[in-house]
Amino acid sequence: MTQENVATDFDPSQTNGVYDLFAPAWRMCRDFAEMHEHVLRSGEYLDRFGAGTGALEPASQYGWRTQAGFAMDYCADLIDLRVGNLFRTAPVRTFQGGKWSEFIGRFVEDVDGGGTHLDAFMARALRQYYISGVDIVVDKTRTPEGAAPETRDQEAQLGRRPYLAAFSPLERVDWACDHAGGYKWVRYDLGSQPPAAEDASPGDRRYLTLTADQWRLYQVSEDGDEPVQFSSGPMRLGLPPVISFYYRQSVRPDYRGVPLSLLTRIAPVARALLNLVSQGQLDIYMAIGVLAAIGVDADRLPKEMAPMCWLGLPDGAQIQHIHPAVEHVQEKRKWIAMLSETILRMGKLIGASGKVSARATSGFQVAAERTDLDNEMSATAAQAEAVERDIIRLAVSRMEGRLVDHAEIGYSVEYNKKYVLAPAADIVAQAREFFATGLAGDVPQISRLFLGRILDSLIKKDDPRYTQIAAAIENANFDADE
Repeated sequence: MTQENVATDFDPSQTNGVYDLFAPAWRMCRDFAEMHEHVLRSGEYLDRFGAGTGALEPASQYGWRTQAGFAMDYCADLIDLRVGNLFRTAPVRTFQGGKWSEFIGRFVEDVDGGGTHLDAFMARALRQYYISGVDIVVDKTRTPEGAAPETRDQEAQLGRRPYLAAFSPLERVDWACDHAGGYKWVRYDLGSQPPAAEDASPGDRRYLTLTADQWRLYQVSEDGDEPVQFSSGPMRLGLPPVISFYYRQSVRPDYRGVPLSLLTRIAPVARALLNLVSQGQLDIYMAIGVLAAIGVDADRLPKEMAPMCWLGLPDGAQIQHIHPAVEHVQEKRKWIAMLSETILRMGKLIGASGKVSARATSGFQVAAERTDLDNEMSATAAQAEAVERDIIRLAVSRMEGRLVDHAEIGYSVEYNKKYVLAPAADIVAQAREFFATGLAGDVPQISRLFLGRILDSLIKKDDPRYTQIAAAIENANFDADE
């Protein structure tokens, strides 16, 4: 039975202990994935020298470092590389001819009620997947107050429909998992309702709890003067309509439901790199040469000096240029290079024996460990396919009011599994070396493999020329005698 706007003394904003423990790390992953200017300038990730001791770094020096700091890590680049390759071509979906094909077609075109295509939604969810993980909720629009639809047609007339929402771990304030890691129940912070007009204030803050058989929507007034209100209603699925899309998940039993992302290990290294670069900046600033005047009283020296100025000194006075040591600056530069390579290794752009060689145009060239990164992204593509099938299943189930089997729906999807991780020139060079061995006709499969990789590096699969060229490669004769 549905309840509307019932007062409660329950505080839906309360968080559990695991959330409180991991929230700082989740925020750090989010911030390093898209390092905004104000985050840098706040100094949140810039350590102050002497913190916790009696000799604290002067505020003026620390303030200069926060204003001069910049991030040079590869966090965003590692994510862009993966998302760009996985969505290099659009997913291919098959669902025609089934009982729900018309509904699925409309749903794929608009998954959130705001006109977002499923491709765009999944690409955005994939970015969150790499940052800190994402929960995809298959919710259903609420029945207008006073309405009590009894059939699916009546619901459709009222505009009720399933829709998707994505939540990061920072928005998942409380939850409980069973022994297999599935949710028994989960609560999300939906944020404040947007203002109805440009001169209006935001509305109440909302929290959504989902269980195996019920939804609860809490409304908390921003000023806290009004009691918490909640509405609730039944769900007949036997499970919370949530799909967890995680890079990995903690295996510790006391951390059930805790995602491990691409940035879980990388973000702390990126923070160390940020601090090391800041220290190097300060060292360079302080290593500027100092002029020492010998044989002149200090009060007779100018207080300011600038290029092209004249300075008069008495007989016997000497000016000496003092050069500070710079070995510590050079050492920090080596550590910066080491941390940068560590991030690339963790991101599978170089392996344990990988290399980073100098190049004048961009400063470095990455030798990609194709197999490891290929395997990872292929596994992610298969994971995204499974997630999408679960999304469609739950969307159909929420519309039907019962849990529908995958086989009954007959929905399938295939994500791109051909990735471009090396420049076309490198692939061409490898192919040239192979063809120079004279074995092209003896092993035509490898010949076609090299040409196929060159094709994939130059043209996207949805280009109309792709199929034609691929067919020509397949039919090519590599016999050396002809």
